[in-house]
Amino acid sequence: MIRQRDDRSEIVNYDDPSFPSYSFEGHMDGSSTWIKKVHWHEDVEIMTILTGKMAYSINGSVVEINTGDTIFINAKQLHYSMDIDNTYCTYIITVIHPRLLMSSPEVESEYVLPIIADSSIPYILWRSEDPVSSRISTITREINTSRGNQFEITRRFFELWHYVLEYASVNITEFSPLHYQHIESLKDMIGFIKENYTDHVSLTEIAASGNVSKSSCNSIFKKHTGRTPNEYLIRYRLDKAMELLSTSDRTIGTISEMCGFASASYMTEQFVKSHNITPRDFRKGRRK
Repeated sequence: MIRQRDDRSEIVNYDDPSFPSYSFEGHMDGSSTWIKKVHWHEDVEIMTILTGKMAYSINGSVVEINTGDTIFINAKQLHYSMDIDNTYCTYIITVIHPRLLMSSPEVESEYVLPIIADSSIPYILWRSEDPVSSRISTITREINTSRGNQFEITRRFFELWHYVLEYASVNITEFSPLHYQHIESLKDMIGFIKENYTDHVSLTEIAASGNVSKSSCNSIFKKHTGRTPNEYLIRYRLDKAMELLSTSDRTIGTISEMCGFASASYMTEQFVKSHNITPRDFRKGRRK
């Protein structure tokens, strides 16, 4: 279940709640249900592609990453991952909070904050042919295999940060002030949907939560998420329904009401449209 802070950033489910690091080796393809889930967090995110290819949308810019590539996504960037042509892809992902690096006020002010506070560095991409790419991908593997060993994770994160500092001067595309304003509006509007999806939610209310017009709300959502505000709301409700179908014995009607759908039949219609399966059959499949 996605949890949010007061500023609507995501609270990452760390491997150990007392240590701000999450690492996972997994796979994705066009059938993965978690792709295109727009989010942001105070942590940085590092993804190494082991096989195949995929893409990231970062503040509206789509970046394709292939076998051997590693991407670093800076803190507080609006982003999501997506498949490319249903290609099967394997990866290692690490989500880790920069405070692990803040061993002293001097390190924090001179080497950490200048990176995470720089809006011109939404991400850094190391291609497989880059001379240091092999070492960086090795570091991500080592972090993953060191899960539970806080010292080793911290040591390797410092090494990774050395490469972040080294490449921080890479020429990243500059965006207009209006672009960043739209990103902040989208964060607020997505946060509003997550907080109110169980109720009736109108386009007017979504737009008002981001302090933009209804037409701007539509265009911002379409540009940065690939969906209209209503499509995003329905998909979010479906995601919540899937969680309840998998983890509870509540009836379809109760779940539809809890997730903000007008009726069980409408939820079923949208479920089939999105996932090519009824909620009932989805539940049966999860319990085999």
